[in-house]
Amino acid sequence: MWWRCSNTYNRNNCHQKELKKILLISLYCILQTAALAQLNTDRILAIGQNALYFEDYVLSIQYFNQVIKIKPYLHEPYLLRAIAKIQLGDYISADQDCTEALKLNPFLAQAYYARGFARRKLEFLPEAIADFNKALEFGPNNSFYLMNRVEAREQYKDYQGALADLEHYKKLNPKKNIVLFEQGRILLSMKDTTKAEACFNQYLKADSISASGWSARAYMRMLKKDYEGALSDYNQAITRKSSNIGDYINRGILNMENKKYNQAIADYNEAIKLDKKNATAYFNRGILRSSLGDNNNALKDFEQVLTLDSTNIEARYRKAMLESTLGDKQAAIKEFHLIIDKHPNFLPAYYSLADAYDGIGNKKEAFRYRFNASKLDANKDNVKRDNKNLTDAQIAKSTPTTKTSNISLFNRFAAQNLEDSETESKYEQATRGTVQDKYTDVVNEKNFAISFYAKVDEIRRTNLFYQALDQYNKSKKASATLKITNNEIPLTSELISSHFETINNLSTRLTNTQNDADLFFQRAIEFSLVQDYKSALDDLNKAIELQPSFMLAYFYRANTRYKLLEYLKNNSEHQEPILSKNVPTPVSRISMDNEIIVHDYDKTIELAPDFSFAYFNKANVNCSVKNFSEAIKNYSKAIEIDSDFAEAYFNRGLTYLFTGEDSKGLNDLSKAGELGIYKSYNLIQRFKK
Repeated sequence: MWWRCSNTYNRNNCHQKELKKILLISLYCILQTAALAQLNTDRILAIGQNALYFEDYVLSIQYFNQVIKIKPYLHEPYLLRAIAKIQLGDYISADQDCTEALKLNPFLAQAYYARGFARRKLEFLPEAIADFNKALEFGPNNSFYLMNRVEAREQYKDYQGALADLEHYKKLNPKKNIVLFEQGRILLSMKDTTKAEACFNQYLKADSISASGWSARAYMRMLKKDYEGALSDYNQAITRKSSNIGDYINRGILNMENKKYNQAIADYNEAIKLDKKNATAYFNRGILRSSLGDNNNALKDFEQVLTLDSTNIEARYRKAMLESTLGDKQAAIKEFHLIIDKHPNFLPAYYSLADAYDGIGNKKEAFRYRFNASKLDANKDNVKRDNKNLTDAQIAKSTPTTKTSNISLFNRFAAQNLEDSETESKYEQATRGTVQDKYTDVVNEKNFAISFYAKVDEIRRTNLFYQALDQYNKSKKASATLKITNNEIPLTSELISSHFETINNLSTRLTNTQNDADLFFQRAIEFSLVQDYKSALDDLNKAIELQPSFMLAYFYRANTRYKLLEYLKNNSEHQEPILSKNVPTPVSRISMDNEIIVHDYDKTIELAPDFSFAYFNKANVNCSVKNFSEAIKNYSKAIEIDSDFAEAYFNRGLTYLFTGEDSKGLNDLSKAGELGIYKSYNLIQRFKK
């Protein structure tokens, strides 16, 4: 459990989680729920941990609240609630929960770690470093604690301390080449380009397939004004399917310098495709379009920049100049006045405003602004001082293709992008060498489930319709339409309340009848949605006992067992038999647990031999126990039923690669990409020899 929770603390995931600002909700619905009233605190805590493991953070907080209310002297629910709050971006409250946990038990390394993480996000850097120090006292060789202290020290500009921590990390993880990347980044912050270059060279020698490695060295070469080398490195990064927006923007700048305008436009287009809210990409494309005479489209780009950032005076000036050129003098005059209001010493705006007034025949105003401009020109020191932040972009000359202009734009963007790179994790790095080693760092597409909720992916072409499920929906036995998906969504507070209420209602109905399989099946779905898998299994067992031919119940029970097994296997605190009982050894218990899950999928297939998702899920179980030949057979059967089953091609491709059948694996990944799983292309580049 702790490994899983801690692993979510890496930089990339947390940047995504910062976007989520979900309000925590009260426990009213739980207190009103008869289904939970009889549960003891251990059970409630375990269900909360289920929810936390499967990233239902709002739901997990409700369970931890319940435990805290009943037993406020337990440290564990405070700590677990803090982890959930961290995932929701509620760092202040997480800090408070960790502090409470430490009052109850001052020897919790994980609580110091979690509080340090929260404090680092709040930029309480000395306090965060102190917490990581304390965590490292309990676990001096814990890589997670160490790397978070690296980040805190880097934020605090203690670069030497960060480098020392990286050296320690390197000793603990001698095969993790990512350390070289991190050392290079920090050395760049210290402006030591020579040592940074040496680190990036070493990193690329060890891992030439890393897009971020090429990107980082390209940035370093830009700083050294080695533009030819930088362009070469950006080409390498983009060839490796880099998702770093800065790579495309910066290569666009270099292509502009080399007068490869079509390629530069294509680079900016790709950057905008990756991030439609990137003002720098629109700005640079606007500059290039205006220099090529494509004034109308350039104007649209600058308008978009100002929509994203209304304070961008550079974009406003260029927009005004284009409006004047295109004959919309009144719009231009309005923009020039806005610029002068903000920058009263910005000389070019006065001359441009005078020209615009000339254009509409207002000679008096034109004369006035030219006169003001001449007075400002006589006081050049003030003008220079006010324009300090504008001269890099060469606004006055309106010449967008000078090296000074472009490199300045590059520095502002790429320094940020290198820091926030989405293509590398400080904690995980694909292992070089055999395909088997690489496979362990690649995740299969998840099992398909039956759920009320699903994220729609219109790109993938997998057929999610199944006749038997459609007929069940038409019978109106469930509280909402059930869907087939492998992309479920966490519940909102309102939905959680609704499902607890439904559990209550179904429980009342079941007190009056104990022979309705559909009611037990419905309540099992509701229990599963609030992560109470053991109660869900009890209901599924009853539904199947009452209706032995209930295909959907077998499939749902297999999925529920799989989820429960996945959680418990990753929770070091649970060592008892999970699904199977009275089996002597842990290995045989795990094997038996998986056989029980497979048995349910087999029964599903017996009742519905054309249900492709049962074959797919069974193949995933086969993979988890390294029975790859059976996995390939089952993925193939799923593909036989649905020739557009993108996820089956993807998982079968990975399985082929793992077993050394590279050609088949790459073909399957290519097909998966064609069917909408675009991450396949990145993997093809990684595994292609």
